[in-house]
Amino acid sequence: MQIVKDIIGFINALSQIDYLLYFAVLVLIILIVSLIYIIRTSEEEEVISANSEIEDLKSIVSDIENREPQIVKLNDYEAEQEEKAIISYEELLAKNNLDIKYEEEKMNNEEISIKKINLDTIMEKPKANKHIGFYSYEREEEFLKSLQALNQLLN
Repeated sequence: MQIVKDIIGFINALSQIDYLLYFAVLVLIILIVSLIYIIRTSEEEEVISANSEIEDLKSIVSDIENREPQIVKLNDYEAEQEEKAIISYEELLAKNNLDIKYEEEKMNNEEISIKKINLDTIMEKPKANKHIGFYSYEREEEFLKSLQALNQLLN
């Protein structure tokens, strides 16, 4: 019974500021504990979500590997462009039939290889003369007259 009297006496001895401070400390303790709980549960969710993402990726990869490749139907223009396409530097050299020899090779940033070309060994092939046909003089005159007539109509 003495303990209860001591507690009641202690509470009666406190002022309003003391009540306020004790209440503020109690609220801070509750906030800190809830914050720690939220942080720990979010870390567990991240681990679970990362594992589920890995499983999703594995299932997607297996689906892609098991899938049969689709046949793409190309029209004439697309087929022609596919044949003319140059995909790599090696294909470009093979298409132009150039015999390129390198003098030395340097590594830049240990990733990019820079090769010095020996220009003496490259022989230029004579290029075929391409004849560019122009309109005849009469057709050019007709075209000029039709442009002038169009200009008159527009003005």
